[in-house]
Amino acid sequence: MDLLNPSTKFQEQRRFQEFARSLIRLPQPGEGALAYLLPEERWQKIHGALTDPEPWFMGLSQATGVYFFPSREWPLRLLRYLRRLGVRRLLEAGAGRGYLSAALAPLAAAAGLDFLAVDRGDGEFQAGLPVCPRVQPGDVFGVIRDFQPQAVVYGWPPPGQSIAPLFQTPSLRYLLLLGEEGGGAAGAPEDWQKLPHKISPFLSLFSRGRTGPKRHRVTIFFKK
Repeated sequence: MDLLNPSTKFQEQRRFQEFARSLIRLPQPGEGALAYLLPEERWQKIHGALTDPEPWFMGLSQATGVYFFPSREWPLRLLRYLRRLGVRRLLEAGAGRGYLSAALAPLAAAAGLDFLAVDRGDGEFQAGLPVCPRVQPGDVFGVIRDFQPQAVVYGWPPPGQSIAPLFQTPSLRYLLLLGEEGGGAAGAPEDWQKLPHKISPFLSLFSRGRTGPKRHRVTIFFKK
């Protein structure tokens, strides 16, 4: 079976699911903070073998419950960027199973950043797969008032959900939305129309979303 071309047959779907969950996994005990993430070189080889990336990445997302796929190089790029902005408190919203949180938590601690990852736990993906213990149950719209972060990382917010209320938090200066720009698939279209924002080419590299790399963007919303 070609695991880069999953079939509709049940048995082959199961084999693709097993392959996907071995590829996109949480770190093992004692494993380095970034070792479980695929390096960009590996992702590029996968991209090159795909004739149609979007359904393959959708299948990968459905099998693993992960919507955002950073390369091993990406979390360090993010922390370098946040340090340049002077960010000292970082909140990850909609952290899901903690695929990104598992890397960010130890790296943020080493860099002297206060970090918190939260998820409501009521998303579309419910398959009993392990969740990183760094992820705490909670709704970002409530947690943010207590944690008072300077920046929020939000991967694939629910379709139509506006991030504008989060900016009522006095401490918040930046919200990094990981997903397709323009709203609809991730977030609300009116946010792109009304809130100051910019696409970050630096952070859009070395990462891809549940629909593949073509439309994936990292959009930075900010207070003027």
